[in-house]
Formats: sequence, structure tokens, C-alpha cells
Amino acid sequence: MAEGQFRHPDGGHHECEILGRGSEAAESLRTWDECKKNPGHAGIISVQDFIDKHLPKLQSDKRYAVFQAIVDLTVRLRVNWTSPERPNEDNFSILRGTGITRMGTGFIRHIEGPVCDKPCLCGRCGAERATKTWKITVQTAHHVLYNTEEAKETKVDLFYNENSSNVDDTVTGLEVVGTEPARDVCHMLCVTHDGDLAERINSAWRSWLDRGDYLDLSGLDLLPSRDGDDGGGHPTLIVSHPHGQPKKVAVGKGRAGERRPLVEYTAATCPGSSGAPVFGFVTGPSDMRYPLWIPSIHSGSYGAAFTQHRENPKLQARNTQGLEAGEAKVNQRNYGNWL
Repeated sequence: MAEGQFRHPDGGHHECEILGRGSEAAESLRTWDECKKNPGHAGIISVQDFIDKHLPKLQSDKRYAVFQAIVDLTVRLRVNWTSPERPNEDNFSILRGTGITRMGTGFIRHIEGPVCDKPCLCGRCGAERATKTWKITVQTAHHVLYNTEEAKETKVDLFYNENSSNVDDTVTGLEVVGTEPARDVCHMLCVTHDGDLAERINSAWRSWLDRGDYLDLSGLDLLPSRDGDDGGGHPTLIVSHPHGQPKKVAVGKGRAGERRPLVEYTAATCPGSSGAPVFGFVTGPSDMRYPLWIPSIHSGSYGAAFTQHRENPKLQARNTQGLEAGEAKVNQRNYGNWL
């Protein structure tokens, strides 16, 4: 592995989803239906079900708005190129120089604009000068998005919350503007000229900035028990696009991992969750020991890998090593990196 690169811990592996040669929608649905890590996806809840059944129990409108912001700022990534610059030891070295689609998740960390009467940044609209441009910074895992070469071939799907073959709000990556390879962190720049889309993002961003020192979700049910032989942990929530499907929510327990900067948690994830934001939250004064709202980035899962690629036997063999026929990992242990 190149010096300074993130190393998955022993027994750990990435959670990108790698699609086959069918349509993206069909391949995503197939991998969801055939999932071996979470058959039936118990504990992974659609955004709409979560909003309808669980958010009304939050104890204030502000908490509701902050959670809605978390959902709205989470995005799906479709990376349609693998850079030849990835090192030989990289998880995706076998895909170098190919357009096989990899699916992951990201989180909007900043929006800036509008920038007016400046040279157009996107290079795609044909305008020498854009009337208005908004800059969007998306955070994900470095193993999901390696460099600018890959960013330029990446589609970012916003507000993809419902089951539909049509994704209406999509922007394309422009460049990687920052990486921390040792922490598995990458920041990508995108732009939009759509003022309505920018306002939706800005509204979510304002709610997120207004959250205070703690992500307080007091009143939320589905809270994990603190009993058991794992030493407990703080409540943890993850929003992601498992298998490239519409946004899903999972709740579990989290705690510091065996080595820094890892954090471990039981909130359910699947291939496609790599790069997702992972939030520690509080439910009352007894939890307020640390400002847990700072999200970590989901990097992977311990145990057998579950990527289900059919057309590339070498890739399948690499990613399913240790998986027995019919085996399902129910008591999962997942990990990310603090920023």
C-alpha cells in the first residue's frame, strides 16, 4: 500500500457496491434482493418510513429539522471510472482503467454562492460566463473516490429518497479539492446553475449549522440497548445508499475502535454504504459527555465481504473470501474514521 494510505484493519473490507453490465437500476435492485450481509434488510429503514413513524416522536421542531437536514445532505455517488493511478494494493486495482460503476455514499459539507458573471466552472453547459453558479463540496471516503480523474466521471444524486428509476437532481463531479488518505477522507467539488436545487441544499445546510454542540434526538425510539457484553456505547445513526438504492436509515451503538482514528458501530450497513456519514447522537443529559455530532465517514465492515459482482470472477473471489455458502453476517461490526 502506498505510504500514507488508509489501511483497513485486520478482517476489514470496503463497502462499495460494484455493478454488473445490466442497467444501473436493475443491477442495484438485484444486489439489494440478493444481499447476503443483511438478508431482508431488517434494521435498515427507508427514509420515508423513518420520517413517518419515528421522527414525529422527537421532542422539538428543531430536532426534526436537524434530522431532515442530515437526510437531505446525504447523497449517492456513482463512480464510473477507476483511475490507473490507484496502487497495486488498492481494493480496486483490478478495475483500473475501466468504466465499471462503483456505488458509494457522500455528505454535502459546504455550499457557496451564487457566484455571478464569472467564467463557468462546469465546462459542460457551453456558456463562457454563467449567470449564477453554486459550488458544492461533497465529502466521501478516499477509497470510494481516489482523484480528480475519477471525480470527473462521478454522478452525484441528491434527494434520492424514493424508489424510482428516474433521478431528477444530479450533478457531476469537477475535481478532488482535498484528501486525507491516511484517514480515508476525500472532498470533491461540484457545481450547479439550478437556483431551486441550490436553495434546497442551502435550507438543509442552514438547519445543520443550527444544530448546536450536540446532535440531540431526544424522543426518538429505535434506540439501541446499552446492555450486553460489548461494553455499551453511545447511540449511533447512519444514513446511506445501500446497494445504490434510495436513502436508508439505520440506528445502532458506537464506540471508539481499537486504534485511532477508528470508530466502531453496530448500525447496519451494506455494500454501497462506503463514504456515508455516521452520527453519534444524544438522547438526554447523561449522554452529553462529548460533542458527538461531528460525523465520521463509513469505511468498511469486519468479517466476510459481500460485494456481489457476477461478471468479474477475479473481483468476486477477492471480495467474497471467507464467505461460506448461505452464510449471513447478522451481528455486524462496522467501522469509520473520525474527521
